Amino acid sequence: MSLLDCVDLGDVDGVRAALAGLGPAERRALLPELKRRRTAFSVAWWEHSHHHKLALLVAGLGCNTAPSAAFSWASGIGSPAGIVVWQDEAVLAVVDQQSAEWQAEVLRRIADRRPSAWLGDEYPTIERLARATGLPVPVTEGVVLAWQRHHDWPYATTEQRSGMVLRLIQAPSTPALVLGLFEVVGTGDRLGEAWRGAVLGLVEAGVVERGEILDRCLARLARGGRPGDQRGFLRLLEELAPTAQESAARVRAWLSMLDGLPTVAAHAQAQLVELDAEGLLEPEHLVEASATVFFRSEKKLVRAQLAWLDRSGRRSPEWAAVAVRGAVEAFGQTDAALQERAFKVAARHLRAAGPTLLSELQAATELLGPAQAAQAVALFGLDAQAAGDEGPYVELLPPLPRRVPLGGPLDGPVAVAQELAAVLAGDDSVAAFERTLDGLVRESYRDVEALRVALKPVLGGRHWATEHSVWSLPHTWMGLVAAAAFGEVPAVEADAILQGQGPLRADNQERFRAVAAARLEEAAALVVFGRAPFLLATPSYVDGALEASTLVERLAAVEATDGQVGAVDFGQALLRVLPTADPAVLAAAARLRSVKGQQLARWLTEGGLPGQPTERRPAQGLLRPMVTQPGPAPEQEDLLHPVLRRVLGSLVDREGRAIYAIGDIVTPAALAVLPCHREELAARLGNAIVDNARADVKGRALLLPQLVEAGGPAGPAVHLAVACTLGAPSADYRTAAVDALLLLAAQRALDPARLGADLADAVRCGDAPLNRVPLTLRQAAESGAYGTVWSVLRGALPGLLTPEPIRGVPELLSIAADCAARSGATGTLPEVEALAAQRGSSRLLKEARALHAVLAG
Repeated sequence: MSLLDCVDLGDVDGVRAALAGLGPAERRALLPELKRRRTAFSVAWWEHSHHHKLALLVAGLGCNTAPSAAFSWASGIGSPAGIVVWQDEAVLAVVDQQSAEWQAEVLRRIADRRPSAWLGDEYPTIERLARATGLPVPVTEGVVLAWQRHHDWPYATTEQRSGMVLRLIQAPSTPALVLGLFEVVGTGDRLGEAWRGAVLGLVEAGVVERGEILDRCLARLARGGRPGDQRGFLRLLEELAPTAQESAARVRAWLSMLDGLPTVAAHAQAQLVELDAEGLLEPEHLVEASATVFFRSEKKLVRAQLAWLDRSGRRSPEWAAVAVRGAVEAFGQTDAALQERAFKVAARHLRAAGPTLLSELQAATELLGPAQAAQAVALFGLDAQAAGDEGPYVELLPPLPRRVPLGGPLDGPVAVAQELAAVLAGDDSVAAFERTLDGLVRESYRDVEALRVALKPVLGGRHWATEHSVWSLPHTWMGLVAAAAFGEVPAVEADAILQGQGPLRADNQERFRAVAAARLEEAAALVVFGRAPFLLATPSYVDGALEASTLVERLAAVEATDGQVGAVDFGQALLRVLPTADPAVLAAAARLRSVKGQQLARWLTEGGLPGQPTERRPAQGLLRPMVTQPGPAPEQEDLLHPVLRRVLGSLVDREGRAIYAIGDIVTPAALAVLPCHREELAARLGNAIVDNARADVKGRALLLPQLVEAGGPAGPAVHLAVACTLGAPSADYRTAAVDALLLLAAQRALDPARLGADLADAVRCGDAPLNRVPLTLRQAAESGAYGTVWSVLRGALPGLLTPEPIRGVPELLSIAADCAARSGATGTLPEVEALAAQRGSSRLLKEARALHAVLAG
């Protein structure tokens, strides 16, 4: 029976027998047919039995006489077939028949695979090939991990573990592979009790040198890594139990470990303390260790380092100087208790160290909190003016943002088609959306045939009705307008759209999404009837804002051509137009003769859409505070399409309760609906912004600063959105909250008392946990806005300290004291003063006393 017949029958033994009777040329001649069968198998591999797959695999492996081609064949057919290729005996029997050079190349290729490509227990194959070729076992990442898994017996008995060690001792590849354990990522996770015992047994048997294992273990821990991976090596190090002499010879390695994970650093610190106690450390080693540890934030490590400095400083003037120099490194700690402890260590050893260190303490005192700063000036004999007076305080705030122009209309049908292709491919930016929408309407009115020629390569065979729905992403809805320009939307459907029966809107649709749907539907209808030369609402800037002069000019041009203006387009233009007091623009608006022209003139004269009054409803339990708005006045509603009236609608239900704006999705396109009305935006989108921050939704952090950049009043809704985001879990959202806070301050729109009260409520309801808020406020303060941060904390502390101080508030008191001291703030707070007067030594009381001391001058 031929080789191909055996493959078709799934006869693996027959394949092996057939291969034995074929020469190299005959094998290569069969490859085209085998490849054709492999292609057929790959299309529906699940329809073929295990024997059929294995027969094909073995046949191809034997007929590919080049080792590189054979390896590629095995790699390609093995995974979809569900076969662990290099573990199957039928495969290995074919491999055994090949030359030593062939097997050596296959060995190299197997060993070089990335670890994720290893399936099952394939390490025995590596040893089998290494013996056959006379080569050493390759020490690659995949081989080391496979070797470790092959010998991993986590629940082995003592007798089985002894047998494991014996086998490792006898294997010639063991020394190189053991050292490989310390170089490959992921081996520490499997370095359990059995493996640690095996390594110790190999050290005892002299298979590997103890000193080299110690060096590699220390280097691995100093290099860092995942906690699980590091844990195995740390336990191995503890079981190795290096002697004092061994540790003293490796001081540099122990010092490097102080930069590692907390558990690793703590172990290294303990070892260095023991070495110091036995007189095996030099003073510069203690200085270096202190500089490393005091750069960390773990309080336990910092306290232990200060205690070590205090003990060492009692030996001699030289060591006292080391203690002082080391202690001042801890002056930069944010915890007032740690600062105080460091200050006491420095003060205790200053006399023994001598006066030569005083000049070095000058800069260090600037890092102390206000409670210790005055004591430092007196103790160190520094001049108060030189120690901290840098002249009048100047608040550093970011520059006011400038609106970015959108740019003129797209130049011709080809440019429109190119921009449409980008939008349909996923570009959902406001600029791309608005320019494409206007371009489709504009070029359809100017020369619809030329536009269709340009659109044909973009649309191809797409059919709007079957490929899109109300649930599609809004940027894909642009296809409806393109289909209208291409002549695929009948006049009957366009007329239904103008009657409010378009295909993109649904019941309970999110409000801002409904605006996009209504605008696109209306634009498609205008294209079908060819009545609109362009759109009125296309913004002047990328944030959606529209210049009043531009809107007046557009409406005058429409009147001159007797063109049609869409109701949604006109209403969106009104909500986007920037207020103006320019007499020339107002006079030009007054000359407009159409009904919409007169409405626009009145709108501009009256200053546009007035801001709605916002009422703040208090937090209830774990529910965040809410805001309500009554909706626009009837005279403004009459000018707006129903979909826009819904956006601005009341946020109070029939029972007078606040409506939680659930379902609203905050996007740049949503912000562009009301680019001059941030309070209305925040009232409707603020909950979504806060929820995004709490869930760490990627790609939406910058939407909060973009909302704050919008014009109009910044009332309770804006402040509440910023306050609830100050405790976001991710650094991106916290940075965005800092940007929003500082931008409000730069605009002189910040109400610090309101934001502080909102922050206290956000902390108590869980929106702004107090383990994160300090990170945000410290970031804002260190940008140079100490006065701004203090003003916010002054408004927040009463709510955080009464009726009972909330857990975590001492850190905020520390930040408040620093900000107040740097900005020159005065004026005591009753809640802080009451705490400062209490007896006790808790951090809360210490921080309260420090803040009160600053405020009391």
